[in-house]
Amino acid sequence: MASKSMKPRLLISPILPSPDGLDPADLPLISVIVPVYNTEAYLIRCLDSIIAQSYCNLEIIIINDGSSDRCPVIAEEYAKKDRRICLVHQENTGVSESRNAGTRLSHGSYLSFIDSDDFIEPDYYETLYRILSSNNADISICNKRLIDFTVVCPFPNDIPEGVTLFSGNEALTELVNDKWLRNYLWDKLFKKDLFSGIEFPKDRTFEDMAIMHKIFYRAKTIVITNEIKYNYTLREDALSSSMTICNQYHRFLAHAERVPFFKNVNRGDLALKEIIMALHSAMNEVPLAVFHFKTHREKEYLRAIKTWTAPYKDKLDTLPYESASEAKKIKRFLTSPTFFMVRYASKDVYIRMKSFIKQLLPAKLVALFIAAKSVIKKPGGA
Repeated sequence: MASKSMKPRLLISPILPSPDGLDPADLPLISVIVPVYNTEAYLIRCLDSIIAQSYCNLEIIIINDGSSDRCPVIAEEYAKKDRRICLVHQENTGVSESRNAGTRLSHGSYLSFIDSDDFIEPDYYETLYRILSSNNADISICNKRLIDFTVVCPFPNDIPEGVTLFSGNEALTELVNDKWLRNYLWDKLFKKDLFSGIEFPKDRTFEDMAIMHKIFYRAKTIVITNEIKYNYTLREDALSSSMTICNQYHRFLAHAERVPFFKNVNRGDLALKEIIMALHSAMNEVPLAVFHFKTHREKEYLRAIKTWTAPYKDKLDTLPYESASEAKKIKRFLTSPTFFMVRYASKDVYIRMKSFIKQLLPAKLVALFIAAKSVIKKPGGA
């Protein structure tokens, strides 16, 4: 829900004439940027969903980021059959540089970013452009659907029915709250001017979080609909790399970099919240260092976190904790790191070691252990 200090406007967006059947010249050009890296199992579904859009005035920029699978061949086939597609092949430089390259090549008045393992509903751009233009907004956002392997479900948020309008200041607050307005890049349509002089940081994960506050700060009006128009695929191979020292450091860095930004724009309230979020990311990283052979770079990350958190030992009573338990955990992390490791990290390590051992054991043996455990738990079990 929106914070109590805000008053977002709930609107019924006027229905504009459908873009379907109109001359593309009557519609502004939307540049769709699709970074691609080794997603051959999903790419056809993704591109099919883009070229089938009811809003047809699209510039589709595919950046093949050095894929070693069949993605280059698939992308070439689509480029041959749809003249709206601009295909670029480059050496692997990462998703940030791919998005930066696509942004530089774009000619549209609006920007959209689609992940190559996801897909969109046929009226995705029609819906986003309609609510953006009818409300004179700078960014429009839709609801999304999570596809978790074989399970399909809505994203866990409580977006109100209809269309909700936020001022830029309200939107920044909600972005930091990370409930209604999330830091994702792929569920939004942006006015291209918002990206002037802003690029995604190279060689970092959570790259969208690293710039989204800057984009939102420039926007005067942001609009969101509860209509589900984006389908996000939660991949098993992506999950395996999500909890690493490197990834958690990049999450920490995204929050830490926001602190001076919000102070400079007179949003000290948001700066304090970002300090809390940065500390949470730091606490998530510490357990990963246990029983882990750290590289030189990972050791540098851990030292950087230690240096950043040190000054807050003297400011513990000034931080806006959400609960007493959160305050206790953060204070223990900053003042008694050894106790923190014993009290909080041990459970995290146990869970990870348990998962690792299960991967080593044969599947039939794991199933046997699970069956035996369920029998033991039954009343009267041996």
